[in-house]
Amino acid sequence: MTSTIVIGGGASGIGAAHTLRRAGVDVTLVESSPRLGGNCVGLPVVAADGTRHTVDVGVSDFNRTTFTELSRLIDELGLPTRPICGDAHFVSPDGETLAACKAGAWTFRRDVGDRAALLAEMDAFRTRALEVLRDERFATMSVGEYLDHIGASRAFRELYLLPRAMGCFPMPDRAPEQAEIVSLVRFWNVHGLVSDLPADRHTVVGGMHRWVRAWQDRFLAEGGRVLCATRVTGVRRGPDGVEVRTSDVHGMHRTLRADHVVFANHASQALPLLDGATEREREALSSFVVQRADVVVHQDASLMGDEPALRGGYHYVVPQGPRPLVRPTITFFPNRIGSLPSEVPDVFVSMNPHVAPRPETVLAARTFLHPVGCAANDRAAERVEAIQGERRTWYAGAHLRAPYVHESALRSGMAVARAIVRREASARVATAA
Repeated sequence: MTSTIVIGGGASGIGAAHTLRRAGVDVTLVESSPRLGGNCVGLPVVAADGTRHTVDVGVSDFNRTTFTELSRLIDELGLPTRPICGDAHFVSPDGETLAACKAGAWTFRRDVGDRAALLAEMDAFRTRALEVLRDERFATMSVGEYLDHIGASRAFRELYLLPRAMGCFPMPDRAPEQAEIVSLVRFWNVHGLVSDLPADRHTVVGGMHRWVRAWQDRFLAEGGRVLCATRVTGVRRGPDGVEVRTSDVHGMHRTLRADHVVFANHASQALPLLDGATEREREALSSFVVQRADVVVHQDASLMGDEPALRGGYHYVVPQGPRPLVRPTITFFPNRIGSLPSEVPDVFVSMNPHVAPRPETVLAARTFLHPVGCAANDRAAERVEAIQGERRTWYAGAHLRAPYVHESALRSGMAVARAIVRREASARVATAA
């Protein structure tokens, strides 16, 4: 039986392990953290009566129209889903409410001139912007240049598009006008904000984190192996297989052997683990553009604007002068996104918060590196694809598939798994001949 070790238990690792196991491959999934799921994570919170609830503080939804593999897997696991609340709220850096959209109805607290014309401009952008993905003329155009190209109004730019663009995690840490329009539209297209198809954004009832646990239970029942809290310290590739050296939380060292290894972590994490990396490998794996993001889970409602009645699932900051200082920035309200019961305490998730939440309200904080939406990363991904399978080594991850969302990661892992299965089938045919 063919064997494969998958390093990394996020969506890409799960996608690879799932597809390999279904093909009859012996699979061991190794994850350094105590749990699988990567950025799909729930956080326990305690209500006033002592009841514990788990709230999504990472991936919070998926668009059934475009997240086809994730939709299929969630349905296969028998998990019920429900439409999300996509209401949006736009505030100044000082917390003043400037605009809000609830159930499709817009409220403006700033003079926008011709309200009907602004709403028509928003509606038209949803389909017009698809030209960016279909016409090479826009391949190197910035967001600001594209807004000039379509003659966007000042109100549309300042009160809607730029704040919303600044809330997209692949955007670079600079003024949103300077970002690449192709990267922005890709991201919005997969979420249904720019599309000629209706968006169908759902969440798993009880939280997106539930699908990871349900998958793990199924994977183990089908004969897969999972090693959590286990760090990979090195990988040696030979003509007959690979050796993966590991260390667990108890300091126990172990060497795993297999026919193939899949790095389902970021390329920058994979490179230091490779014994005897080739020049091609070093060049490909070191060429990605990433930036840091600070994510704070908190209960400080002051970051949510001065009108509680207008709060939505997504809270955007309208730039004023140099504020906010760090971009991208956005605050998610998972209770509202998932329509959680009223007894679940309010929890807010801020990426690069424009105002530091009060320390006593902070429940968790973490820092992570994420890919920047840019042509340089498209080229980096092409270089990695060119070395797939060399020396029995494969690579998967959202960073290899724009726009770098949960579906991107899952598909990347599945594609690598299918390539391994094809490689082994061809080898068997050649041996038989």
